[in-house]
Amino acid sequence: MELFIVRHGDSPFTAQTDHSRPLSSYGQTQAINSAHFIHSKCKDTPTLIICSDALRTLSTAKIIQQKMSQADLTSNLIYYNALVGDWCDAITKYADITQLILVGHNPTMSILSQYLIPTQSFHYKPACVGHFSLEIETDGLKLPAYLNEFYSPDASQ
Repeated sequence: MELFIVRHGDSPFTAQTDHSRPLSSYGQTQAINSAHFIHSKCKDTPTLIICSDALRTLSTAKIIQQKMSQADLTSNLIYYNALVGDWCDAITKYADITQLILVGHNPTMSILSQYLIPTQSFHYKPACVGHFSLEIETDGLKLPAYLNEFYSPDASQ
């Protein structure tokens, strides 16, 4: 499986609730840049995007989906406060998907990446993307995964 772990784009603390925080205009640009990166690495095969139902993650996921030709999107409240085990369950549940994109919050996305590759440390700034290759066996994830690339939309600035 090709796995992309994405943190949502920049989001100001201006909404009534944390759950309803939108992307800033800069966060939208970051998400577009990350979508271009993901698209450049993906094959033209069915892809599933899973995200939290928080506005900032859903907006980031929709920007990615618009760039992909064959991507379905599902969001769920469970991924708003998800733990690493929740994300691993999602990965395992969709083991038959060739390309899976997870869009969530930090620090969970950093911790999930470190779980997949325990010998590396990860820090997901807004809209960062970890691109992993991962095998899934009948009894769960085969670890460690392989890190293909770590992308930061702000690296060139």
